[in-house]
Amino acid sequence: MAIACFTVVQTLLLPSTVVGALSPHARTIRQALTLSPSAPAWLPLSIDESSTLWASAVTIGAMSLFVAARAILAKGGLRQTVRGISAVGLVFSTIAIAQAATAGRSIYWRFPTEYEGPLPFGPFVNRNHFATWAIMAAPLCFGYILARTDNPDATLSSLISVRARLTRMADGRMVWLAVAAAVMTTALLMSMSRSGILSLAAATTFSILVLGRRTRPGRRWWVLAVFAVAAGIVLARLDVPALAERFARTGSGIESRLRIWADTMPIVRDFWLTGTGVGSYQTAMVYYQRADRVVQFNQAHNHYLQAAAEGGLVLLGLALSAIGALAMAIREQLSRDRSSAYWIRAGAVCGLAAVALQSLWETGLVMPANAALAAVLGAIATYERHGE
Repeated sequence: MAIACFTVVQTLLLPSTVVGALSPHARTIRQALTLSPSAPAWLPLSIDESSTLWASAVTIGAMSLFVAARAILAKGGLRQTVRGISAVGLVFSTIAIAQAATAGRSIYWRFPTEYEGPLPFGPFVNRNHFATWAIMAAPLCFGYILARTDNPDATLSSLISVRARLTRMADGRMVWLAVAAAVMTTALLMSMSRSGILSLAAATTFSILVLGRRTRPGRRWWVLAVFAVAAGIVLARLDVPALAERFARTGSGIESRLRIWADTMPIVRDFWLTGTGVGSYQTAMVYYQRADRVVQFNQAHNHYLQAAAEGGLVLLGLALSAIGALAMAIREQLSRDRSSAYWIRAGAVCGLAAVALQSLWETGLVMPANAALAAVLGAIATYERHGE
């Protein structure tokens, strides 16, 4: 709530003396951008009010969805929610794969992109933003698959033969869930998003090492089997040489990021307290960009650094506090959950960890679809079951 209120405050008209005290460089930047010799008596903290209003709407919408989803999940509907997300992921990942092979620069074979650059992927202009969605949805789907194989009653499970258990689990729902997980992972790899692939790999490894301790020794081969089958399907469709070539060019990506971060640091220094306004990074770069101006920097390619530039110490401190509170709530709910829903929570945690890592390299959560999915994953990881 404090974050939402702060983003709205950035758009409110305040006396110019107050704005000057909180953000001394705002007047200079505004005059440079508008070519106006004098500043009005009342000004907002944001240097781009319309962009900040839009970013505020996205922020408040995602937070409202988080609160609503927690309330709904506390009453039930967890598995239906995950099935819905998995179905959406299956459909749009399939479209993205087909589009990448045939559509060129057109989204859905119809809508051309406005800017030259990497090819769009699925409904996203930026393939890294598609990767942000995929690295959250795919672990959630895998978690649901593991939840369907879980049987809290170890004694009863030992009395059922392996063949009977396979027959019971390999139903139609399990099949399409496995296909959905494999297709989303394949689409992620075909997007060639290095940040998405590495973030998901690191988060998955961490989740297996930490959360996987809950797995009973007799069941661990089920977990390995699920991942092995999915990996086999993915590798069968993957262009490994192209992916290897993409990672071989990582050095140029690091160099470009360093240039962007170097041009962002002056914004952080000049607007260290309240920032330039949420969503105003691209506008600020009209003034601050000093690197090659062939391409304008419209994102900092580091969400934490962009938050510091757009919201200053106030927003960054609130955001880090919220992340810490979320982590503590997740830890509490994971320790209390003894049902098979634990694995769905674990999948949500894996997705959130992956996007937190990717945010060191990208700003995928600025997209409303990604912010909404992150809000739902946060709700899944932290909701409190009635009766506990």
